[in-house]
Amino acid sequence: MSATEPAARTLPTNSPPQASHAPSEPPQELLAVDPATGEVFGRVDVTPESRIPEIVRRSRAAQVAWSGLSFHDRAVALRRLRAVLDRRRNEAAEAVSKGMGKPLGEAMGHDVGLVLDTLDDYIDHAGDYLADEPIAIPTKFGLDKAALVRFHPRGVVVVIAPWNYPLGLALDPVITALAAGNSAILKPTSAAPLVGVFIEQLVREAFPDRPDLVQVVHGPGAIGSRLAVAPGVDFVAFTGSTRVGRELQTALAPLLRPALMELGGSDPAIVTHDANLERAANGVVWGRFTNNGQVCTAIKRVYVDEKVAPEFLRKVVEKVGRLKVGPYTNPNSDVGPLANGRGLENLRAQLQDALDKGAKLEAGGFPKPGEKGYFWPPTVLSRVDESMRVLREEVFGPILPIRAVPTEEEAIRLANDSEYGLGAYVFCGDARRGNAIANRLDAGSVDVNDSVVHYVIEALPFGGVKQSGIMRYHGKVGLRLFAETKGMLFVDGKSDREPYWFPYGKPAAAPSPPRAP
Repeated sequence: MSATEPAARTLPTNSPPQASHAPSEPPQELLAVDPATGEVFGRVDVTPESRIPEIVRRSRAAQVAWSGLSFHDRAVALRRLRAVLDRRRNEAAEAVSKGMGKPLGEAMGHDVGLVLDTLDDYIDHAGDYLADEPIAIPTKFGLDKAALVRFHPRGVVVVIAPWNYPLGLALDPVITALAAGNSAILKPTSAAPLVGVFIEQLVREAFPDRPDLVQVVHGPGAIGSRLAVAPGVDFVAFTGSTRVGRELQTALAPLLRPALMELGGSDPAIVTHDANLERAANGVVWGRFTNNGQVCTAIKRVYVDEKVAPEFLRKVVEKVGRLKVGPYTNPNSDVGPLANGRGLENLRAQLQDALDKGAKLEAGGFPKPGEKGYFWPPTVLSRVDESMRVLREEVFGPILPIRAVPTEEEAIRLANDSEYGLGAYVFCGDARRGNAIANRLDAGSVDVNDSVVHYVIEALPFGGVKQSGIMRYHGKVGLRLFAETKGMLFVDGKSDREPYWFPYGKPAAAPSPPRAP
């Protein structure tokens, strides 16, 4: 057992939760809770914080050896990781679905599939993405020089992963770090801790001769923050809420430690008067309620031209009414439970605020009193306005507000009227006008006549603007983010000096020898 390997124990489904610890006492284990029933089915030991310095030291040693490999040799190792995950894909999807409730099809496509696609991209292209990039030198500096940009590994990378895609959003940045020549220390979500155990088993099987290349630290969010600021760490990749991202960035600022911040979003969708309303309704319903709305780049608010708003709303409500809500063990389930109870009260408050201010409930509503698990029905609101929290805040759950607007200009203005800028969506019947609208939206990514899919296209950079994040990753842009950029200059060295070296003045003529008397 490695120094960071946890003790994971599967329990009978009727096992009661362990008594809570005193507030001042850090938890000694994480509980794996079935979100469909609220029952505990496993426990994972927390990694003691006292071991962090040793974990970082071992990561550093592993990184030095790993970075010395060629791109070809790293690709060979990453192919082993891909082969192991492909062979264990059903087990991986089961761990995700049982841990956070999503349907097996979503776990397979959006978690396992994302990781396999990331591996394919970097196995095939990492060497090209990080190849030396020649730079033209102005001739005034001479013709005996060459220059290039070289991409060098950052070193030890800490990855802090969220709970909504506990496998995909954990391994995606880990693989990017490895492909760039770094080692990785992963702090997976504490909300689905057995997924973290599966990841640990996965990397151990894939890299048997490099046990410290990817280490896993288990625990609550506080241990991730402690790990991020630990001496010896070179780069941090954090995915989570804007609030926690701000706190982490504040802690990293005195260290001048660079970090990727993938934060929250309140992504708008605009539906124009000439949009294909059937497609728009299908795209909005999937883009809002996939993963039960627990997606940073989900469609979270819709602005639809008032001329077609009634028909669009009718279609959306009809499609939402056909969604099947249930546990992942039911193969017909479209929407599972919320992953945990952390956001329940906030969702209640956001929905109640909208209803109190005049919003109309078109579908769904609050969970049924006494219902087992964390199920929340897909909910649609109309007659919403900007005084309501559902349009001003990120709603991380299955609530869809739809607002009718008189013009495209108003839709664009309202879509941009947010502190967030992660993604945005346009459904429009005219390709040129749709593209023009997309260009005016303040977002890191925009899909025209589609929804959410940009994240899983590996070559597309992903990230937000405003309060939705810092920096981009995926594809070439992402791999270069996980590398230091070096400017390199080479001179053949045959001449004795350069014209711009000392002395600055024109050399004086040598004095004449004195005449003989």
